[in-house]
Amino acid sequence: MARNPNLVRTLLGLSATLILVLSYAVYSATLDSEYYLYETSNEAIEVSPLFEGENTSDTLTWRATTTGAFSWANFSITNAPEGSLFEVTSGGQKWWSDPALGTGEGSQFNCMEPNQDFELINHCEYAFTHSVEANPVGEVILIGIITDALPIEGIGSLRADTQAAAEADANDLVNRSNSTITWLITLSNEESISVNTVQFDMTLVQHELESVEPFQLDPVSETIWSLTALLGCFVMVLILPLGFYYASILRERRQESVRFDASESE
Repeated sequence: MARNPNLVRTLLGLSATLILVLSYAVYSATLDSEYYLYETSNEAIEVSPLFEGENTSDTLTWRATTTGAFSWANFSITNAPEGSLFEVTSGGQKWWSDPALGTGEGSQFNCMEPNQDFELINHCEYAFTHSVEANPVGEVILIGIITDALPIEGIGSLRADTQAAAEADANDLVNRSNSTITWLITLSNEESISVNTVQFDMTLVQHELESVEPFQLDPVSETIWSLTALLGCFVMVLILPLGFYYASILRERRQESVRFDASESE
């Protein structure tokens, strides 16, 4: 390499050319994507179930009918007798729930977990009826997921060939999740419970399609990051040969200096 500096210039030229080609490939890939992001309203709806039966009884009963595309279902009661059983039954549709879902102890808990094929599977209990007992302070919290097809946080993704196809698929997903459910809610205890002493709340999270947009990356940012990564790789690759090159130059200069000193001494 010391006798052929053109080799270094060739390596640098090839590196710069490859960087430009790969940068353009990254840039062009960000302009056209087959993936689309759809956004839903993700709005919490307060439901007011109708109370049935006597105001004081060992079993308090509420009923409600809801229609829409719902994901989360949140039921809570305060001032309930310790150990009383809270039970929620959905008519016509099963739903998922787990004691750790939405609680402080299960903050990292997620119903959706990957299987051996890396497919997300819902591991919560799937049934028409879910129940929970009141804690020592009289609080009852029951959280469930009515359908796992809807985006839990309001933003989902899908793959489609065109914008129209993506909008049709997103609409179909929300429409398939639209259902009418009759809820039967009971609170039972060995002793009588007064409906005036307990506070019951029911909230459902409703989804309506708002927008569908192509998934896009920022071409400028992606190009800068790609250039940085490629430059770093090529610098690592060129350090060793360039080190040998400059080492050979320094050795040749030292040899010339030794020969020059020897010729002067003669």
